[in-house]
Amino acid sequence: MNHLYTINEPAAAALDKAGTAPVMLYAFDGFVDSGLAAGLAIGDFVSRDGVERLVTFNADELVDYRSRRPSAVFGQGGWLDLYQPTIAIDLAHDAVGSPFLLMYGPEPDTRWQAFGDAVVEVARTFGVRLAVGMHGMPSAAPHTREWRVTGPAESAELVRRAAGSPTSKIQLPGSAMALTELKLRAAGHESVTFAVHVPHYLAQMPSPMGTASLLRAVGSAAGLTFDLVAIDEAAETQRSQIDRQVAEQPELAAAISQLEERHDSDSVGQLTAEALPSGDEIAAEFQRFLATQMGKDEESPFTE
Repeated sequence: MNHLYTINEPAAAALDKAGTAPVMLYAFDGFVDSGLAAGLAIGDFVSRDGVERLVTFNADELVDYRSRRPSAVFGQGGWLDLYQPTIAIDLAHDAVGSPFLLMYGPEPDTRWQAFGDAVVEVARTFGVRLAVGMHGMPSAAPHTREWRVTGPAESAELVRRAAGSPTSKIQLPGSAMALTELKLRAAGHESVTFAVHVPHYLAQMPSPMGTASLLRAVGSAAGLTFDLVAIDEAAETQRSQIDRQVAEQPELAAAISQLEERHDSDSVGQLTAEALPSGDEIAAEFQRFLATQMGKDEESPFTE
């Protein structure tokens, strides 16, 4: 028995009754997720009817409460509640009823190896056929063009271009997401990661445009059909708000136009650092937009 997690037996029985090898999607709060691309997707999934808790991990073993203090509620002369962090796997269904697993929560602060081993156990228990990590990454790309999503093949091309050789490697800060993918792959489970390239000037705000692009790519790769009506509507609203703001600021419009030219002249231009024209200036221009048009602290329509 693994004391790092518990299984909800009724949900496990429902998954077993379905008789299919599920896909597991996952994302962690704390790793790079520009535009909250994966975070918005998780929030949308868990807010839907019929989602059941399948696995609950022991947060006391994985989360450093002093570095990431949970919210507490004080009132009526005393403490009323403490919101404990949750790292879990839920059982959800896509738009046509196909079951899939959804792992999410704060990125573990400790015991990464043990956590990765526990995820492998869960994947083996429920016959996971494919695990897909999701996140957003900042990119020198305009919001007015198709938002690029990189998967395994595109990621290999990114490494080749950045390192200058097909056999070169890039050393980056590690993450629980990276370890999870490595552990699952070593155990014989197909495991990949998809990242949507979020325009750097939108990286600090919820960007449903990125979420929509990410979920379309993930759904296609995983054989899942997602209901994206609400996300698409939010994306269109955001696009209209940004376009209005850009139209009112000639300098910002010129910067976006430069990004468009670089994007159009280089089919993979958004993968290169050289494609970034005056990123700090563009980001500064958008601070007024974030604060006055949409609000820095505005809650996402897809969060719990």
